[in-house]
Amino acid sequence: MSVRYAPALVLTCWIGAACSTSGGPVPVVAEADELAHLTGEWRGYYDSPTVDRHGSIVFALEAGRDTAYGDVTMVPSGWTESLGPVEDPADIARDAQRPETLRILFIQVEDGVVQGTMEPYKDPDCGCAVYTTFEGKVGQDIIEGTFTSRPGHGSQYKGTWHVMRKQKSD
Repeated sequence: MSVRYAPALVLTCWIGAACSTSGGPVPVVAEADELAHLTGEWRGYYDSPTVDRHGSIVFALEAGRDTAYGDVTMVPSGWTESLGPVEDPADIARDAQRPETLRILFIQVEDGVVQGTMEPYKDPDCGCAVYTTFEGKVGQDIIEGTFTSRPGHGSQYKGTWHVMRKQKSD
């Protein structure tokens, strides 16, 4: 039985919130007005039923910046443990499948369409490199789109994703 992962466009934590993203800066190429429209904190989900992969998304862009922060967490299907700190590392089996952080490499926005690429990652099922691109339509407080993942060998698979802008508290 193979363990499937959820390469979640899971950009794990909010900037300025209780935790910070572990990924490095992500360049965002866009005109100033399009960058301004992406400012804020975004949360959402993705799903690819074909390969039983799904997960959460978190992404942040500060006003006046052209660099966002975020990363992707790949979570094993059926994972029931907390993603928080482990009190005793000996409690985790050495060969157990664990969540893994992936990076977003690049984001471009033009005419209300966001496109990007993920850093290639090792697929836990085939052991091969997987290359993922994504695209979405930017709305007022939502971005919805699709992604395509291409394993080094085997068939590509697609999925959908969406994020909503976190509303500011007064």
